[in-house]
Amino acid sequence: MVTEAIAAGRAILVTNRGPVEYYLDQHNTLKHRRGAGGVVTALLGAMQQLEATWVALAMTEGDRLAMKQAPGGVLTSPLPDRSMQLHYVTLPKKVYRDYYETISNQVLWFTQHYLDHSDALPSGESLRRAWENGYVLANQAMADTVAAEITREPSRVVVMLHDYHLYLAPALIRAQHPSVVIEHFIHIPWPEIRYWQSSTPELLTHAIFPGLLGNDLIGMQTRRDVENFLQGVREIVADADVDLEERTVCWQGHLTRVRDYPISISVADERKIVQSRAGRRAAERLRPSLGEMNIMRVDRIEPTKNIVLGFQAYDLLLQKHPELHGKVTFLAFLVPSRETLHMYRHYKDEVLSLIEQINQKYAQPDWKPIHSFVQNDRTQALAALQSYDVLLVNPLIDGMNLVAKEGPIVNITDGVLLLSRTSGAFQQLEGACLPLSPGASVETAEKLYEALTLPKDQRRDLARRAREEVEQHDLEEWIEQQVHAINQIIETNPQPSSQS
Repeated sequence: MVTEAIAAGRAILVTNRGPVEYYLDQHNTLKHRRGAGGVVTALLGAMQQLEATWVALAMTEGDRLAMKQAPGGVLTSPLPDRSMQLHYVTLPKKVYRDYYETISNQVLWFTQHYLDHSDALPSGESLRRAWENGYVLANQAMADTVAAEITREPSRVVVMLHDYHLYLAPALIRAQHPSVVIEHFIHIPWPEIRYWQSSTPELLTHAIFPGLLGNDLIGMQTRRDVENFLQGVREIVADADVDLEERTVCWQGHLTRVRDYPISISVADERKIVQSRAGRRAAERLRPSLGEMNIMRVDRIEPTKNIVLGFQAYDLLLQKHPELHGKVTFLAFLVPSRETLHMYRHYKDEVLSLIEQINQKYAQPDWKPIHSFVQNDRTQALAALQSYDVLLVNPLIDGMNLVAKEGPIVNITDGVLLLSRTSGAFQQLEGACLPLSPGASVETAEKLYEALTLPKDQRRDLARRAREEVEQHDLEEWIEQQVHAINQIIETNPQPSSQS
């Protein structure tokens, strides 16, 4: 339980995706389900103790219909044990596509994960239009909605924004409410400034950095992300006073603090899921797929996760060690992602084709090398993680990668974590894993073999270290660190934001 409450009357959470997704069933009846995505999962777990309004974009026709029917334009959350109101912002579909698909996913996501998007990047004028008529308009609409929520009640409010979809919103909110306390947590990596400059038009970078300086507090996943951001501000915002030691920026009379808060998981919730009736049923269903030894991975199907190389390494392992045939099984839990984008559809086809090739190459009458589960079933994935001997987490780069934390918490077989040095989780789990260079298939194959043949006492020790690290630094600590920092800021700014 979060022990320190925000020293304000309420909080406004602002994200691209809301915590509830509304949809129309086959009888055209409005229904709801919990929203998907890691950000939603983390915030729902962290915000149970806070009175909050959640502002997000309407992503489905059900979302839009629910808002039309909402009294006063505000929905009461239907989720159990969650006392919050929902305000979904509706954008024209073309504006939303430009904001979400073009700028957020084709430009920012790829830039911030050091991926080459030159082939997919729109032409100069098309990109400018998508930026000005998509991303800028969406951020303005969100900022205007938040500004209206701030003045809706007289109590003091704290605004908490999340992720790469809303980089312009902090400055836009502050322009309307100069004394409001604003925090922005960024869940994905922050590249060094040279990469921003080489891969992203100046029009974007010269708006993004000042936009984020509208925050009082910026949270990032790792120390390296913080350093990269501060160096970027020094380069882009010429008149900003950047203090690298204090990790602050003073610009136009406003102080922004930049800190690393590695996100984590709710240990109790993860274990509750695997111990539930649904979790036990899922584990029983998976039992026939388990081998004598089991390698596992759980990922969204996207290029950053490096899934293809992971299977290529498994192929090399089987080539070099035929004694493992029939003994080592690879279970892959793969969630389709961003299938409106051609690049993601192509990558999914590449992954599934490689799985089929490996199975055809090595299969025996009573042994299938790879069992793939292509669906979004979190309970099933968590149930499976109880039984891994090796958990392969080999992204090219990741903001955090919570699978690296979920696995050790639910695993009961002293499984070994193989973890990319370039994942955000590596900062905390370096001493509790076998480290990987994610671009090297031969090295990954060698690490897989090392993990499978590691002596029992070493396996037990690594598993214990990983488990204890996550238990000691869980989701509650993540939110408490931010709440404490927000309260320190509030103490220095006694004026109620609604009176700004």
